[in-house]
Amino acid sequence: MKKFVFSLEKVLGYKQQLLGMLKNELSVLQARRLEILEQIEQANLEFDNTNQTLIVKMMEGMTRREIASYKNFLAAINRRILSLKADLRAVEQQITAKQQEIIKMNSDISGLERIKDHQLAAYRYEAQKEQELFIEEFVSHTHVKAG
Repeated sequence: MKKFVFSLEKVLGYKQQLLGMLKNELSVLQARRLEILEQIEQANLEFDNTNQTLIVKMMEGMTRREIASYKNFLAAINRRILSLKADLRAVEQQITAKQQEIIKMNSDISGLERIKDHQLAAYRYEAQKEQELFIEEFVSHTHVKAG
């Protein structure tokens, strides 16, 4: 009997490759998410430190121009934080979408692997039947020669 060949092996291999690529893309997105979170944390620290400095200097006495300068700087930091939070939401949406793609690809691969297992079981069953038939013929042929 000829060797077992799964007719959809190339499709299965292709889907496994795609799954690997999707997982790599997800890793990149997760790294980007962490990077944005770190940037948000740094911006929040910068905002807090600048705000504390402003409070101390206001108690010591500052001109309106200096106060306005600090407030403009704080507003710029706040805008940067809001922008980073928007970026974070976008990346999190991409992560969710990529996770859904991975789930679907895993499902596709599982389906193909089930088909492969079913075909392999059928192949083995046929091989066993063929072997039994061969043995039966051999035994009966041996009986005929001996008899």
